[in-house]
Order: sequence, then structure tokens, then C-alpha cells
Amino acid sequence: MRLALLGILAMLCGCRTMVPRFYIDRAISKYEAVADHIELGDSIEQVLAILEPTQEGLPRSARKSPEKYIKYGVKVEIHFARASRQPDGRTTDDEFVPYLFNDGKLVGIGWILLGGPTTRGQKTPSINIQEQDTSIVF
Repeated sequence: MRLALLGILAMLCGCRTMVPRFYIDRAISKYEAVADHIELGDSIEQVLAILEPTQEGLPRSARKSPEKYIKYGVKVEIHFARASRQPDGRTTDDEFVPYLFNDGKLVGIGWILLGGPTTRGQKTPSINIQEQDTSIVF
């Protein structure tokens, strides 16, 4: 009985960790399908109409909030789209593509205008099962 209960709990815990991954991967696929439809000079309304549906269903922890400020009298807005995922379990800047708007017009896509991502995920090295030591020590 205890063993069955532990098995059920392990399955439930495993499912919880899989759910965000599924939503993230789905958002990435949707983003990749529409990213080429966005052009510099597009209005913020046009761009968000394309991007926002790709990000639907993402848990809050898998998103990056928009940023807004005024610089030299220009209203600057930066919106982020989830475009990749590192298998390290963290949500970091390098998993997003920033869209930079000046006074409501798209003037840049990507991190180059922003000086690069502040945080980066850790790539997990793949493990070749055949190379693993399977010896048992008693």
C-alpha cells in the first residue's frame, strides 16, 4: 500500500514539473511560426497582436514582464517573447527575444540594442548512457 502511494505521489510530482515545460515548448513553437511576420516600423499594436497569442498559457514564472521608461522625451517600451528554453529549470533573459519600441513603433528586435541579456541559463551537458559507469559496489 505504501509503495503504491509513493508511486502515485512520484507520478504527480513528475507531472507538475512537466506541465510548465509543455507550455513553454508550445509557446516557443508558436513564436517560431510567426516571428518572421514582424517588421521594423510596425506599430506596437500590430506586433503585440502577433506575439501575445504565442505566449498564452505560459505560467507567470515562465514569462518576462514588459519594461517602460522615457528617455530623451521618447517613450520606450520593451516587450519580451519566450523563444527558447534551457533545461536548467531557471527562467533567464537569454530565453526571450526583446522587442524595443520608441513612441509606439518597433525599432529593434533582439538583445544587441540592450547590451545583451543580463541572465543566462546553464546548458545541461547531454549524457551518453553507454559511457556511464554501471558497476555496483557492495
